[in-house]
Amino acid sequence: MVEKVEQSEDLERLCQGVSPNDAPCGYPATVHCATCGRWFCDAHAEDEEWHSCTLAPGEGGREA
Repeated sequence: MVEKVEQSEDLERLCQGVSPNDAPCGYPATVHCATCGRWFCDAHAEDEEWHSCTLAPGEGGREA
């Protein structure tokens, strides 16, 4: 589901993970999720609760 990216010039990219409580992360992102296309920090790359592609509609607090 996730692929580790080598360090490159893109060091300013931030984690796009959002917790089930709708709290953003903000740490540097190093891992790309091939399923949802978002970038995650090392801590949230393995935490599927922070991946929007694994949340059912209405669970993430991001839906309109």
